Amino acid sequence: MSRPLIYIDQNIIGLQLNGIIELGKRDDVVWVYSKEHFSEIKRANEPEKYLDVLDAIDAKLLDLILDENGKITSEAALNEAGSPHQHYYNYIAVTEDVSFDDTIFDPLQVWINGGACKGLLMELPDKFEREILNLTIGLPMDNTEMLDKAQSLKPELASMVDEMVSNGNDTEKTRAAMGGEKGAFGSLVGENQILRIWEKISSTMRGTDISCDQFFGFNPVDKQGYDVWPTYLGIIGCNAVLDLLGFQAEKKCRDLNKIQNVRSDAVHIAMGAYCSAILSNDGRLINRARAIYEYKNIDTTPVSVSRNTNKPRQ
Repeated sequence: MSRPLIYIDQNIIGLQLNGIIELGKRDDVVWVYSKEHFSEIKRANEPEKYLDVLDAIDAKLLDLILDENGKITSEAALNEAGSPHQHYYNYIAVTEDVSFDDTIFDPLQVWINGGACKGLLMELPDKFEREILNLTIGLPMDNTEMLDKAQSLKPELASMVDEMVSNGNDTEKTRAAMGGEKGAFGSLVGENQILRIWEKISSTMRGTDISCDQFFGFNPVDKQGYDVWPTYLGIIGCNAVLDLLGFQAEKKCRDLNKIQNVRSDAVHIAMGAYCSAILSNDGRLINRARAIYEYKNIDTTPVSVSRNTNKPRQ
């Protein structure tokens, strides 16, 4: 019988490192991490100490299974060969080979969440064009088509940015217009939280045929070549919508220096959906994971780990 997979949030590694909790090698469960941990470790000082923790508890890498076209499937696989150190440096080698800087879109996400980054947002179209140009320099094939596509997208992106700036980014006003005035979305407790949020929102959207799944990112109109939008991507999209609505959201979603951590939280929740449980010291992450898993009938148990005790709380 296979052992349950227990996905550990990055902050659990930090608690273990600082001796606040005690995890060890287990015969009854498998501690699991993903490449998103590497993304966070890369942004931290002394990556080796975090990798040492993963190695000490015999944690295993859980990775997405892609199809022959490189698209995400509904499955993930446990990589039991190789150490966390080996996987990390393979990850670094691969990511450093890709020159495109995806952080150029950070101001877009921060602005949507109400952050003050107007200047950087206005620079996005020019930065996008430069990144595409840098990405194509030195390629052996003809890059004319890619450059033409980038140049055609630039005015569309500029128009979108201008409209966003013109409309402003008062999130309280946006939430109130959807029925979430005075923190109504963020203060929900109990069961069926996402459906209850949708009940409020849908009452303000009469005359449209958008569904709850579409609104929360699980069934987008543009499926980008997918026949069925992967639940993994749906969970990440749902987290972005919940940030906008203020449901279990943190101020860091409006902070340009912390927006990458916000995206990492979303990916951890998405990867946790492939496991039996997800452990975290972040109460907001646990509450959000519980709401999303319940809504999509995902059989993963979110477990909150307190700094003051070694006993996890479900």
